[in-house]
Amino acid sequence: MPDRVLLLGAAGTVGSRVALAFLQAGYGVRCLARSKGHRNLACVQDAGAEVVYGDMNDDAALTSALEGCRWFVHSAAPFPWSGLHLRLEGYRKQWLPQLRKHFELAKAAGIERALFTSSLSTIGLAKRGELAEESLPYDPKRQGGGNYYPIKADMERTVLEAQGPPTVVVNPTGLVGEGSRNPALSGACVFFQGLTPFMVDATMNFVDTRDQARGHVLALEKGTPGLRYILGGVNIRLKDFAALAAGMAGIRRPIVLPRAGALIGAYFAEWWGLLSGKLGALSLTAYYHLAYGQYYSSEKARTELGYEPTTDLKDAIRRELAWHGVSVPEPKSQLA
Repeated sequence: MPDRVLLLGAAGTVGSRVALAFLQAGYGVRCLARSKGHRNLACVQDAGAEVVYGDMNDDAALTSALEGCRWFVHSAAPFPWSGLHLRLEGYRKQWLPQLRKHFELAKAAGIERALFTSSLSTIGLAKRGELAEESLPYDPKRQGGGNYYPIKADMERTVLEAQGPPTVVVNPTGLVGEGSRNPALSGACVFFQGLTPFMVDATMNFVDTRDQARGHVLALEKGTPGLRYILGGVNIRLKDFAALAAGMAGIRRPIVLPRAGALIGAYFAEWWGLLSGKLGALSLTAYYHLAYGQYYSSEKARTELGYEPTTDLKDAIRRELAWHGVSVPEPKSQLA
């Protein structure tokens, strides 16, 4: 019987790919999930993972799922898409105690080592012209906009301070590849299909979903507990990413507009979403992802973990488009 990992979040983009990476590395994988029939869960189950159903915030369900497992991988942190601060304190009061309890129960169950999937948003802002790296602390004065950034920083700190098993933290950057739930939130789909005539630019880092998943395996095996590791890929401007996706479709990328218009639109979309109960792709969270965008270094993960991400995003873009049913023309062969 291979060493068994309990993984939370297998229905998500990150968690589903992480489950597959652990299976490919020879681990036994058990996933605790709530939603039956989810596409990502089906992929994970078909690959050989054991899926048990229950609520991770139900102590009995989580304790039962932990039984017989040696490792614990937590990739199920919630995602506050709205950027209005109206719910921030409520999120903190609800989510932080729940998260702390997950790791306390893991230790009580005898878990030897744990891994927590955090976010690039907990990495502080680098000086102009420099790459952001793990030693930069989250700065609430510079990164305090919206709910996503402060709550992700609080969650990472909660995990590191919890009385849980020795825990390694990973910080994936922007994801490209299969597994995403919503094509409306996929830049590859939007740009490839020419669904928007305009865009704003930003400094970004994108990582192949398969690369960050393999990085999770390496972090559990080789990472130092208490430390965090950026799992990045390609540093690229958003306009160049748009040109790449649009070029694969044989169309021009959208026209780049000043960022101020995006901020106005995000506020309007947030308040409209509050009134209508429906928040779309444009939100203050989406805006802050652009405003706080920067280039990241994965050198620590390369040096300490042996992490080697791809430098070409085309294959990941093709896989993401195919995942959402978008027909992608085959690349033309080059004549000798």
